[in-house]
Amino acid sequence: MKICANCQTSLPPEARFCHQCGALQLSSLKPATATPDWDWEAPLVQQAFARFQERLNERVACEQDEAQLPQYQERLYESNYRETVQRRLLQWEESLTISPHETEQQRHLHELRHLCDDLLDFFFIIHCADVNKIVLPQVLLRYQQLPVEEIDLGEMALAFLDFEHEEERLYTDFVKMPVNKIRNAGKAFLFPEREEKIWFICDQSLLGNAKKGFAMTEKALYWKSGLQAAQRVYYHKLFALSKEKEWLLINELYFNASPSLNTKMIWLLRRLSRLLRADL
Repeated sequence: MKICANCQTSLPPEARFCHQCGALQLSSLKPATATPDWDWEAPLVQQAFARFQERLNERVACEQDEAQLPQYQERLYESNYRETVQRRLLQWEESLTISPHETEQQRHLHELRHLCDDLLDFFFIIHCADVNKIVLPQVLLRYQQLPVEEIDLGEMALAFLDFEHEEERLYTDFVKMPVNKIRNAGKAFLFPEREEKIWFICDQSLLGNAKKGFAMTEKALYWKSGLQAAQRVYYHKLFALSKEKEWLLINELYFNASPSLNTKMIWLLRRLSRLLRADL
């Protein structure tokens, strides 16, 4: 037997998730891939483009179909988007003030990570719509450069998740939502703080009683899947976000809505964490 580090429940040795709280068991985590050291004395654009390609590989594997990676790489050259990427990376390099301080250097690398993600967002949506396994609406690009003060985050969440093309039961008007469903969601998985604004509740229960599903508020994602305990992750406390097979690991906690919603949730949480200054 082994013990879940999150809730202390006894588990069989082969358990990958805790059946009580849903936490991923650390022994089942894949070894982290080492990131090559950055050399501030070497050509920066060349290193930055290598980082861009690494990020492309990561995101295709996480968000789309890893088997399609050669098509994405080929499209990068066919579309001439490679030249656009290199121009933007050159602009990033020219804007740098190289400092010996590690904190400043890390800030530059975080900026590079964000730039690569912005470039890849555009690449996936505009140049790879026919390659993508999961359809991504162009409206997502509207939020790229806007500061958080100019964004209605609840509206953005609904735009990213694009429920109009999903089959889920969604509630955004809680006056019209049946009282018993609101009560069930509140008992099962939705535990907001007083005055915490709820954006929506997605009912994924087989009986339509809202005892399972997920909800998003101005502060956090709340959910309950299968026999697992209810979970909550605050956007500003996100530290890990990945896909394993057909489900997501959010702060190492199991989440599974649907293949398309899982991918769109990755995009949404990455944007929310960035807007709310989490390091992801």
